[in-house]
Amino acid sequence: MNENIGLLREAWPTTMFQRYLMEAATSVENELANEDKGWINLSTTATMGLSDATRIGAVQTSRRYYYTDPMAAQAIRLWTDYTFGTGMTWSVEEENKEIKKVLESFWNSKDNKSVLSARGQRKSSDKLLVDGEIFFAIFLGPEGQNRIRRIDPLEITDIITNPDDIEDVMYYKREWVDQQGKGLSAYFRSAGNIKGKPYKDYAGKTISGTEGPIVYHITHRTIGQRGTPLSMPAHFYLKYNQKFLASRISIALALSRFAWKTKVKGGQAAIDAVKAKTNDKEIAAGSHLLENLGSDTTPIRTESGASAAYQDGRMIKLMIASAYGIPEQYFGDISIGNLATAKTVELPMMKMFQSYQAIWAGAYKDINDIVLEHNGVPEDKWYVDLDFPAIAPEDIAQAAVAIVGILGVMPELAESDDVKQVALMTMGINDPAEVIAQLTQEAKRNPGRSLARDLKWFRESLSKREH
Repeated sequence: MNENIGLLREAWPTTMFQRYLMEAATSVENELANEDKGWINLSTTATMGLSDATRIGAVQTSRRYYYTDPMAAQAIRLWTDYTFGTGMTWSVEEENKEIKKVLESFWNSKDNKSVLSARGQRKSSDKLLVDGEIFFAIFLGPEGQNRIRRIDPLEITDIITNPDDIEDVMYYKREWVDQQGKGLSAYFRSAGNIKGKPYKDYAGKTISGTEGPIVYHITHRTIGQRGTPLSMPAHFYLKYNQKFLASRISIALALSRFAWKTKVKGGQAAIDAVKAKTNDKEIAAGSHLLENLGSDTTPIRTESGASAAYQDGRMIKLMIASAYGIPEQYFGDISIGNLATAKTVELPMMKMFQSYQAIWAGAYKDINDIVLEHNGVPEDKWYVDLDFPAIAPEDIAQAAVAIVGILGVMPELAESDDVKQVALMTMGINDPAEVIAQLTQEAKRNPGRSLARDLKWFRESLSKREH
């Protein structure tokens, strides 16, 4: 293959198309060379049919686009905004004081705010979408002092599984460099092997119970053990969208270099006289250009091809939008959408975000279960209600109307903490658990007060909003 590429370079003139062709051929050649190195170790493969080198390269590319490309940044922002909004909240029945004490110590700890606060939840979502996976390190301490942190996916270099069940993960190997530049390596127990049952890695080394954190792993966009970035299918098109737009900017700048032309009767002296009056001069808008019959100044008419370029650019944008699962009108051009179209195309997007919410709900439930089990809470008391903000404004309006209507028929539901939680989140309250606690204390001081009365202003404000 190297010889063929060399012949192409010698025989063909260097055109843009041929350079792109050679880039593609070189990329394929390198990928084949990686596969020819030997068998693929399943415990370190990024995902089925995808080498570790490819996955790592995709993560690095995804991070670069997240920081530098407007479309990539917008897509991640939309996924996180629609899914988490002002943040996920949790609640337990008032009588379950043991669970509440344990989880409040965990979720409200200052040490854990970087991960569990609304800001921390959004950052975790961004990292999962950008990297395709996230590793939570859970440090189980005495007396409910539990800490949670994130591990960079690029530092997890091996996954030790049950030899008879690749889905049964026992240990994760982490390799990293400390601030002094010293290379470090450690094995951490998985959430499915908290007791540290010994297993062998692919080299035959026995890994047994280890100190340190429990690792909880979430993957996204994968059919194997390791996740892949949300943006990975769009990387090719993001690259050439940037090239395409840069080319259009270059054309615009080139065409704007000369805006006017002046025909002058006379020699070089006459031309110099006209140039002295206009070139490098700041002319106020609306000014008059006075000239005699010896010169004639007219604007230069240029054809930029903007109409055709718009259609070409849109084709690239459509591929990027498809990769992210988000309609194109969400990427800056609202002229192509209308209300009827929005209702049609938004349904798959809503389902997509609902599924993503379910993934995170399952993850937070698993993390809560680990903490509750470590603190000796019986398994039959592990239920915790997790609530995400409504995905779309229509959901909020419908929920509000439903709450008001159902309380009129079944007023006893007004005392349900679940109903209170939904009502407060519908109103946009950032910390409904705190408000519910205050309402409970007020109810104890004033038994005649009810949620229905507390929601009176809410119903009135909703009525005003609808009118």
